[in-house]
Amino acid sequence: MQLEPQTFLDLVEKAGTLTFVDIEATGLRGDYNSILCVSVLPFNSEPTTYSVRQAGNDQRVVREAKDALEAADAWVTYYGKGFDIPMLNTRLLKWGQAPIDKRPHIDLYYTLKSNLLTARRSQSHLLAWLDTPEQKLSIGADTWNQIVYDLEGTMPTMIKRCESDVAGLQGLYLKTRHLIRDIKR
Repeated sequence: MQLEPQTFLDLVEKAGTLTFVDIEATGLRGDYNSILCVSVLPFNSEPTTYSVRQAGNDQRVVREAKDALEAADAWVTYYGKGFDIPMLNTRLLKWGQAPIDKRPHIDLYYTLKSNLLTARRSQSHLLAWLDTPEQKLSIGADTWNQIVYDLEGTMPTMIKRCESDVAGLQGLYLKTRHLIRDIKR
């Protein structure tokens, strides 16, 4: 039996097993970079964030994130099929772990790209344009560079950004849920 996407969303929302996911990393490639933090936000709940104690040593964080994602019935990301999930799987491979078991995955980047004609496609732009209460926390280049020599001092900002991303993602989902017509793994 196959459910219509909107019916499926109703079910996972009600069950609390729809999870919003975002990561922050030291860069864009899992062989030369590592994960700093991962936030998971079950629908209409509070986020849980897993963070490193030392840049480059993300073994514990990726295992905890894997467990959290595998406990969900569906994920919502913003460009997560292109970055977040592959980055997590790359880092899991680095540490000798199996990749995350697939789940139905709603990537709002692709959903909105194919349904909207906006000048910019960033999550930040869409949140501002749709006037959601949740907005993405912007971090300047100096803070990103500070990670190299002051992880302890910058990690609270990274966690705050990651949590703002999943909160914004949920807000974007609520504004655009009706556009979700297809859910793939």
